Amino acid sequence: MSTLDLIGENFVLLTGEDNSLWRTAARNISSHLGVPIEVYDMSSQGGWIECEDSWEALYDVTSQGAVLIRPDGFVAWRTKEEESNPHLILKQVMTSILW
Repeated sequence: MSTLDLIGENFVLLTGEDNSLWRTAARNISSHLGVPIEVYDMSSQGGWIECEDSWEALYDVTSQGAVLIRPDGFVAWRTKEEESNPHLILKQVMTSILW
């Protein structure tokens, strides 16, 4: 399965194995704004097997980073490293994109 297969009607947040803070932030922001955000752990622990390069190299992030993809398949935002307040950052990003 390609990451392109994950893109559909909703925003998609791709994360590494250290994704609990991103997952919680996405759930809260999604509920608050009424906009669905699907979260996928791209690590092997998340059930993904890398066929070629690692997703981190392809998307230029670390395992603590995240990539937000719009429903049309374009990358809307990315953070390479861990953020101190994922909830605030993701809220600002989504608000900026939507309004």
